[in-house]
Amino acid sequence: VASLAAGELRDHSGLNPRAKIVSVDVIDDNGRANTSDVIRACDWILANKDQYNIRVANLSLGASGQSTFRFDPLNRAVERLWFAGITVVVSAGNYGNASGPSGVPLSPANDPFVITVGAVDSKGGPGSNASKDDVAPWTAYGYTNDGFRKPDVGAPGRYMIAAIPGPNSTIGRQGGQNPALTATGYAQLSGTSFAAPLVAAAAAALL
Repeated sequence: VASLAAGELRDHSGLNPRAKIVSVDVIDDNGRANTSDVIRACDWILANKDQYNIRVANLSLGASGQSTFRFDPLNRAVERLWFAGITVVVSAGNYGNASGPSGVPLSPANDPFVITVGAVDSKGGPGSNASKDDVAPWTAYGYTNDGFRKPDVGAPGRYMIAAIPGPNSTIGRQGGQNPALTATGYAQLSGTSFAAPLVAAAAAALL
């Protein structure tokens, strides 16, 4: 996720290589996190935003149960960041289907104050006809339980090539969508989690 936002290496640079990254680790090696850990991370960002000049927060994650933004503690945490002047960008989720709207009932993607990002399949590649691009069929979309329409924006999120911590990392062992890439320090992955950092990087560039 960090490399898609700000990577700076040969053919795999991120969207905003000049951006500085503050990494706040909340997810374990199996891809799981406690909601309380994510809330503590938001609190840490709020407490340290001036020291590190944090202007944007990217959360490529989502809760496992439905909620309303009025009472959910994770929603409250990201709203505290938003109202403190931090642009909060979150992934919409990958539980959509091509047959119709899935809704976006999970926090923090269901929050009206954050920028929720869906995934676009850039089928044509650079310089191609933009009409070839399409929304990835698994991107969550529709209304939240509180009646807000989400996601707010789409960004490339299919077959993204991003740097990984190395071949012994979880993604390195699993191989991603192109296992041959992991030996080079990269992996090919798809998901709204990989679309969100592009929007976060763009927001950082604008700011």
